[in-house]
Amino acid sequence: MNLIASLPWYDLPASQHALDLFWNRLRTELECLSVSGLPARLNRELTPQQLWQRSELLLSQCCGPDLFTDDACALEPVARPIFQDLACTPGTYFSHIVTARSIPTTTNPRLVVNAPSSRSGCLALLEWLAEQGLAADAEPLISGSHQQSLQYLREGRADLAAIDAHSWGLLDHHGLSVIGCSREAEAPPFVRHRLNPIPASVLYAALDETIQELGPSIGISGLIETDIEVYRDMATDRSCLSACIQTGSAEQSRLRPVA
Repeated sequence: MNLIASLPWYDLPASQHALDLFWNRLRTELECLSVSGLPARLNRELTPQQLWQRSELLLSQCCGPDLFTDDACALEPVARPIFQDLACTPGTYFSHIVTARSIPTTTNPRLVVNAPSSRSGCLALLEWLAEQGLAADAEPLISGSHQQSLQYLREGRADLAAIDAHSWGLLDHHGLSVIGCSREAEAPPFVRHRLNPIPASVLYAALDETIQELGPSIGISGLIETDIEVYRDMATDRSCLSACIQTGSAEQSRLRPVA
């Protein structure tokens, strides 16, 4: 079987070279563990949703709420990253609440989210909004990526967005301001397709070894074993997810969504 690998959640222009080097090293570790059929390169042609449904999928990433959607129901979480650039509990992350202008607390801000099933870009924003006692002006716009959400703010099409704090440093945020942060949540997991022939234990061992050597180059200092139960609470907040579903079609972006 020809296997497939992707690392889409933080696969942005600023990080692509480091991710390619990371994959090259991870592939070597997997080969040392007698894994064959490994791809020469990370897959950047198919969308994450397309990849998640392929039994050849050895490695990818998703957001916690994705695990409970039809697109990703065949995925098995293997590990959570420990982000070295975030001041939070190991194995968790949070979002920056971002605006291009001052948002008076008496107004109903216009929201933009990257995707309805995103913890960092959707659930985090709606939770923060509720904590501040604010209500959205209308159903959120759906941009397709964190990078595109920032562009919506710059263009004045929206007032607030929640941006994954790990991706913040990889994005152009000129002219934008952080006005708050969300509560911590379990970090987006590394995942495999459940029918992939390579055991999760083998993938974890290779990932762990590679992160010890090259993790800092992609902002990861360590790894924590995980499973789907860690993310179970994210599946129960259906009201937040449904609030982000627009009646119109979402604008498409060629950029990979970020958790």
